Amino acid sequence: MKTLKSTIAIALLATSIAFNANADDKKIEYKSSNLNVGMYEAGYTNSMKLNMNLTKDKGVSATIKLMDADGSLLHEEVLGKKVTAYKLCFDMSNMKPGKYYVELKNGDRIITKEILKGTGSLSY
Repeated sequence: MKTLKSTIAIALLATSIAFNANADDKKIEYKSSNLNVGMYEAGYTNSMKLNMNLTKDKGVSATIKLMDADGSLLHEEVLGKKVTAYKLCFDMSNMKPGKYYVELKNGDRIITKEILKGTGSLSY
């Protein structure tokens, strides 16, 4: 009986060691990307100045693009890997009414925001 218990204990120990070694080989690391944006009109309502606050992870660069409805690039900025927070302002007072898009890209993560500019108003 003592030999049987020893044999079972050794078999269980060997199985758990083999399982743990195999599990370590197949470990997958998932890295989430923190990319957040807030938009608001500067100063007062209908000022036609759109402020954006952006936060991102350190160590990853990001790209900010402002495009019109046709996809034409109107403005582009690249944020370096050391930047974690950034503020910018788009003065849209001289732009014609219509749809515009802000695209934020950080590695594989993309955030697209639609902006509707009327004759005297912005909505987003």
